[in-house]
Amino acid sequence: MRTEMSLAETLNELGLLGGRTLPRFVTSVGGAGDELEVVADARAVKNLPGPLKLATRLVPAVRSRLRVESFDGGVAVLAVDASAGGLPAHKLLGLARNRIESVLAAKGLPTGSVQIRPDARIALDVQRLLAARYPGTVVQGMAFADGRVAVDTAA
Repeated sequence: MRTEMSLAETLNELGLLGGRTLPRFVTSVGGAGDELEVVADARAVKNLPGPLKLATRLVPAVRSRLRVESFDGGVAVLAVDASAGGLPAHKLLGLARNRIESVLAAKGLPTGSVQIRPDARIALDVQRLLAARYPGTVVQGMAFADGRVAVDTAA
C-alpha cells in the first residue's frame, strides 16, 4: 500500500516528531519531482555545536534538497545538498550527529536508526522506525514525490 504524506506527517509516523507540525526553525517545505526542498532558519535551532552557532550568525537561512538515492532492506539513503549563502552547508552535516543521536535516545527510538554518513548522506532505517511504532509493518520502499513523502508498506 502506498501512503503519501507531508514531511511533518512522515516524521510524526516515524516517531521523530512529537506532533504533526514541523519545528519552528523549518520555514518552508516543497519540492518538484523526486527532490524534497526544505528551508530552515538555523538561528532558531537550539543547542547547536559552537562552529554551527557561529555560522548561523553569518548566514541564517539554510536551503536543503534531499533525494532518496537508494532503498534497500528497509533503509533509505538520502543524498543531501544544502547551502547557506551559497556555501556548501551539507559538509557540516556531521556536526549534527550527536544531536540527532540524543534526540533518538530521548524519544526511545532504536539506536542507529538514523545515521549521518561522512559523504553528506543520511541513512534512515525506515523499517526499524516504523516497526517500533507499528509492529508487523513491512516497508517496501520510500520516495519523494512533488514535495511529499511516499512510503510503500505491506502488512
